[in-house]
Amino acid sequence: MSVDRAPETAQKFPCPSCGSQMSFDAAQGALSCPHCGHTVPVPTTAEAIREHDLEAALKEAASLPHETGYGGDQRSIRCQSCGAVHTVDAHVVSTECPFCGSNQVVPQEQVARVIRPESLVPFQVDQSKAAALFRQWLGRGFFRPTALKKIAREIQAKMHGVYLPFWTFDAFTSSWWEAEAGYYYTETETYWTTDEKGQRVQRSREVRKIRWQPASGHLQLFLDDVLVPASRSLEPAMINRLASFDLKALTPYRPEFLAGWSAEAYTVDLPEAWTIGQQVMRQRIERACAAQIPGDTYRNLRVDTAFSRMTFKHVLFPAWIASYRYRNKVYHFVVNGQTGEVSGQAPISWLRVILVIVVIALVLALLLWLTGQESGTAALMLWKISCLA
Repeated sequence: MSVDRAPETAQKFPCPSCGSQMSFDAAQGALSCPHCGHTVPVPTTAEAIREHDLEAALKEAASLPHETGYGGDQRSIRCQSCGAVHTVDAHVVSTECPFCGSNQVVPQEQVARVIRPESLVPFQVDQSKAAALFRQWLGRGFFRPTALKKIAREIQAKMHGVYLPFWTFDAFTSSWWEAEAGYYYTETETYWTTDEKGQRVQRSREVRKIRWQPASGHLQLFLDDVLVPASRSLEPAMINRLASFDLKALTPYRPEFLAGWSAEAYTVDLPEAWTIGQQVMRQRIERACAAQIPGDTYRNLRVDTAFSRMTFKHVLFPAWIASYRYRNKVYHFVVNGQTGEVSGQAPISWLRVILVIVVIALVLALLLWLTGQESGTAALMLWKISCLA
């Protein structure tokens, strides 16, 4: 999907005090000069963030209702290892990919053709705070290797602040559902068994059964700002855990917010994103319909949904991304640049796991011995637990 537009004029942000290039400071929420410390607020606007008609955009195979480029003096970097493409300030020389940690990054001859977002959530967590949050997260848990403490101390220099692209979708939905509603009831039944004296005896018990009845209904929902990642550079599970952004903080886009930061080019186009968005919406709708089914349980739920008045927008969300290597394996993590929430991967010390299992086994063996059990039974249990370890 391409967009043909006139070339844009790159904007620069010189310091009015000393002339150095300013960058956006997450802690201060303003442009800041790294040379003299002068700050300049980012201009704000009362302009509402627009939603775009989805059906009309999907019919226009060659264009989207967006400007292109981020409006600043930037260049693109492509990782030859994972394929990620992100834009950085022209003066930045990147030697490491923020997504996979590889140093196989090369500049592209042209800036990537990116859709300019109409809104974003600015960075509110700076690098030092993000590193502290990561160190706190990494230090949790008895089963983390001790060697991670050194990695945690060195991680701040490896963290990259990146704006990640997302699509958001809104839709009015009208759903008709059918199911079988189940109602619990009990019946008393008799059965034969052998008592402690070895004699056959008849006994009774209460058995729960289900009475099934047809049920149907209609549900109307408005689904607002369903997020779909426009990036393939991070694992979906990690992005889903990261996507706890407060969309009320969305701000109309201005190039100043990207000064000194990088932004990933979107790699999931609108038709593919809408397919994913529909799947997310249908899952929510099915859960909502299931909540309407009367009775105690249900089965064979069928939902038929019509979508209408669908809209979309393209936004950027802030994230601190880094990777670290432990015993020849690369682990990734992300810190939400708005909330500080950490999502990532961490190794496990199997030596500590085995130690805990052995201690539990010894305690169980001691309890068995103290309660008068035969030592052979305790030894057998200890052996079995040791085998599991």
